[in-house]
Amino acid sequence: ICNMGAEIGATTSTFPFNSRMADYLCATGREGIANAADTFKENLRADEGAEYDQLIEINLSDLEPHVNGPFTPDLATPISKFSETAKSNNWPELSASLIGSCTNSSYEDMTRSA
Repeated sequence: ICNMGAEIGATTSTFPFNSRMADYLCATGREGIANAADTFKENLRADEGAEYDQLIEINLSDLEPHVNGPFTPDLATPISKFSETAKSNNWPELSASLIGSCTNSSYEDMTRSA
């Protein structure tokens, strides 16, 4: 999400460090990083009383996967509407795809889709 913010012009995206991040780091074999972050967690958050030009809160559970393309990466279609949109635009049949994000796909992304 932070990388996507940068792609649309955000100068800062902040996710304060919390126990769920520590749980994830530990579950993915990075307990040392979780412990180091926990030591400095007071510094891994917004300053008290900080003001922002805009605050955007995103419920990640509400995000729907999208298919980008064809022909251009800036053509995103929600997966629930892809078949209908492809037919109405006479797009070629979908026979292969790249799984990932703006920061490239990871092995973890691929195992989740398998």
